[in-house]
Amino acid sequence: MHQVLLDANFLVLPFQFNVPVFDEIERLIGPDHACNTLERTYNEALNLEDQQYHQLVQKLVAVKDVHIIETAADVPVDQQLLEYAQDGYILCTNDTELKRRVDHHNLPHIFLRQQNHLEGKHLDMLTF
Repeated sequence: MHQVLLDANFLVLPFQFNVPVFDEIERLIGPDHACNTLERTYNEALNLEDQQYHQLVQKLVAVKDVHIIETAADVPVDQQLLEYAQDGYILCTNDTELKRRVDHHNLPHIFLRQQNHLEGKHLDMLTF
């Protein structure tokens, strides 16, 4: 089973751009996956745009059974996301710098393309 790690921006994509994120992830990597997010990225998503998406993100995480991973607060969140990616998680992010870092390490990741669908990079490294 593939472990997927959602960054904060991925938790609000369905509401910002009407992108069916979970269907798109399944299209890219298949149905055998579990979605996760770090507690700090979840909290960040709840507070984006003056909490505009607060209730929607809460409901999305509950309905889609996204597991929230507790992490230490003394490590930068982008560093934690990169470490999880290095441990085999498929990182889903639109953060330009973070995408550059995971790409530099040739790690599988998923990102938004043309504001209407998801695309993956280095997904060919996954075993299905």
